[in-house]
Amino acid sequence: MQSTSGRSLLVVTALAAWLASGPPAPASAEPASPAAARPDETQHTDAALRAIINHWDDAELTGDVAYLEQLLVAEYRSVDAKGESHPRAMILEHARRSAGSAEARAARDAFMKAHPSEMAILIHGDTAIVSYFNPSRGVDKSTRGSDVFVYESKRWHAIYSLHNGAS
Repeated sequence: MQSTSGRSLLVVTALAAWLASGPPAPASAEPASPAAARPDETQHTDAALRAIINHWDDAELTGDVAYLEQLLVAEYRSVDAKGESHPRAMILEHARRSAGSAEARAARDAFMKAHPSEMAILIHGDTAIVSYFNPSRGVDKSTRGSDVFVYESKRWHAIYSLHNGAS
């Protein structure tokens, strides 16, 4: 099963490239998938977390800053494979400036094709860890990164992401 679980690593890679070269040219807007088609993201379940990861990926590509603002806690940080930290404000600004970018979408699609990924989800109380791994090597041999969530005010919120160079 291929999913958008490469979202975090791709976003950090795209963010670094964007910072170096400026925002890409916008593409024609693609219609957003209807909210009714998404599972209920407010549930305390694996399905909700999978829906959130997919929605998060879409939000970064389409510039849905309102969604990202409610998803990412104020103290959110994403640490890339080089150990560089990207705070929430930088993620939001990147989403604003690259909304609808054909280049960003093409980069995401190329990354996912080259790096098929699956998700492993661990929920313990009101904390969840979503790990992304190479399905041919397994979660114990190739975890590429993880997102940490906390369940507060009847919804999941991302508090931290960590990415590495595992293949």
